[in-house]
Amino acid sequence: MDHQKQIDRLQESQFLISMTPIDSILEIGFSSGMNSSSSVLDLCCGYGEMLKIWHEAFGIRGTGVDICGEFIEQGSKRLAASGITDVTLIESDIFKWHTDEKYDYACLSGEEFGGLKSTISLLEGFVKPGGKLIIGTRFSKVENPPQELIDFEGELLTLNEINAVFQSKEYFITAMASDTHQEWERYIMWSARRHLAELRKNLNNPSQMEWCKKWYDMYFRLRRPLEGYGTFVIEKI
Repeated sequence: MDHQKQIDRLQESQFLISMTPIDSILEIGFSSGMNSSSSVLDLCCGYGEMLKIWHEAFGIRGTGVDICGEFIEQGSKRLAASGITDVTLIESDIFKWHTDEKYDYACLSGEEFGGLKSTISLLEGFVKPGGKLIIGTRFSKVENPPQELIDFEGELLTLNEINAVFQSKEYFITAMASDTHQEWERYIMWSARRHLAELRKNLNNPSQMEWCKKWYDMYFRLRRPLEGYGTFVIEKI
């Protein structure tokens, strides 16, 4: 067994803020027709890892926007270290960032601003005619999820309800990938380590202590059994 390859893969996965596995993100790019002529915008891009993966695999040109300076700084260093110049990461509030460029793909993963319909409307403003949207979103595995989970997560639709929203906006799903327990665990514990690092800076912070405990409780009691995550490519006819 080549342990170094496994370690290298684990190191790469640390920068993927998604519950969709790397192999599935590659499949999404392949199935949706990404190639060296494709331009991709990723809003709330985190470290820009999806753009990096798609550039290395398909040669896409990409732009990532995120409000978190830490993500943009580390992601930009990773791109530079890999010699990637066709992917640019920008620190900005996505609602204050403007561009005249239109992209072949516009993505937003893990965040929804005003619900799924609003997310679609936001992305539509950045794509060329016939462009494709890529949306990563949580979903409920059960009808009528507990109100406590909705209060924690916000809008939480079933897969059927998500499909209905897409169709109400005249979109059809043309590629999709689902989460795995392993990817959830990677994301949840990555987040937990960040929360604990903040707590260690001030052990007498009761609100941070309460949040750390709630993060674990919500995952093991509600999120793991009742919540999933999907990445969807949607297109109009």
